Amino acid sequence: MPTPHRDQPIQDDRRLTSRGRRQPASRRICASFEPLEDRALPSSAAVIDWSMAPRIVSDPAHGGVPDLPNTSGYVIPPGGYAVNLDASHSAGIQPSTAFAWTITGAGGFSQTLTGEDPSLSLPQGSYTVQLTATNLAGATGPQVETTFINVKDVLIVAIGDSYASGEGNPVVASPTAPQWAYSPSPAMNAENANAHRSTISGPAEFADQLQQANPHEAVTFVSVADSGASIPTGVLGPMPSIANPSVQLPAQIDELRQIIGTQHIDVLTVSLGANTVGISRLVEQVVSNTLTGSPTRGAIVSQVDARLARLPAQFARLAAAIRPLDPTNVLITPYPDVTRNQRGQFGTVLGPTGLPLVSRADARLISQQFIAPLDRRIAVAARRHGWTLVSGITADFRTHGYPSSSPWIRTLPQSLAMQGNPDGTFHPNALGQQDIAGRLLDAYLGIGSLPRPRRGRR
Repeated sequence: MPTPHRDQPIQDDRRLTSRGRRQPASRRICASFEPLEDRALPSSAAVIDWSMAPRIVSDPAHGGVPDLPNTSGYVIPPGGYAVNLDASHSAGIQPSTAFAWTITGAGGFSQTLTGEDPSLSLPQGSYTVQLTATNLAGATGPQVETTFINVKDVLIVAIGDSYASGEGNPVVASPTAPQWAYSPSPAMNAENANAHRSTISGPAEFADQLQQANPHEAVTFVSVADSGASIPTGVLGPMPSIANPSVQLPAQIDELRQIIGTQHIDVLTVSLGANTVGISRLVEQVVSNTLTGSPTRGAIVSQVDARLARLPAQFARLAAAIRPLDPTNVLITPYPDVTRNQRGQFGTVLGPTGLPLVSRADARLISQQFIAPLDRRIAVAARRHGWTLVSGITADFRTHGYPSSSPWIRTLPQSLAMQGNPDGTFHPNALGQQDIAGRLLDAYLGIGSLPRPRRGRR
């Protein structure tokens, strides 16, 4: 039977992925909040607190991490979004105290509730909330308080490749039956498994962090990222599943439209480029060079340069496909350097038997001739198409590559032990994905401090 990841010694890097987790020491995020006004309440007063119920919650039955429903019913809940009202901070509450609530909104909407902490579901929009408290200690009559609330859901969508899907981090590890992100829809649950989607991924963790940062907003997360996807195959067109090549996964852009319908995308995260220029073939050739000397490094570099030269045209195609979706923010991530050790130096990548899999010279080639120029082209595409390049990831990973004594990269032995195949090798582990999540949050909050373009109604 598969075992939840926290019970497996090889997955120590993932013990921090449950709710309430801390960030890696080098990337701990500190939210800043305006202090409450320092004032004394009268001996009797009605006080309104409210919050939106989290939409991203841990599932103890499926790895102890959030699920990934990926359904239109989840994105647009028919009854609206759950809102929690709270009068427990009222002054003078006694056993006989009673609370009555009236919620009003546009179009003549009105709903009444009773109780100290009732909940209701509301569509997105602005509402007036009135609380009437009777029989508060010391009060000569009913105490009334009124406030205004804005029910808002932030829709975060991830598209892209294995770095976005969470490859290398199954929610339940097993060399024979790993489990990927769970969906209550059987068809989507199977698709998540075929795409190797995990909520131990940078975009999913980012959505969870944003949700925890503001109790007055809900966050909905959707991921159509597929391990192995490139821009033409996977994002703009269908692709065979990495788990089962006989299964065709739909084009991510098309599937995204089906899932979200008319709902507006607040944040679109993108991780693309490596597969578009043939990362798998490059790795195979580099390993072959280390073991046999063939093909030569010069031949490898020539192929890479030719493929990188075609990348701007592919990003232009991607931009054209994204434009009709009209996302408020597009955050694109560069690829971390996987080749460096704990001192930030190029290191030899050892195979399972302890023999060199990638020599130090070939590690330098991967870093300088592939990752660095790929990231430069991603940066150019971001400027050209009005996307936000997520900064800081390259510097964060500099001492946490595959050869590091504290890697943020999944190793080959770990991939074999955790999912029974080498597919997770060279991908960020849970600590690496947490770092990417923190940098996505940094980028989003940076955008959030600027005026947002006006958008039409959802």
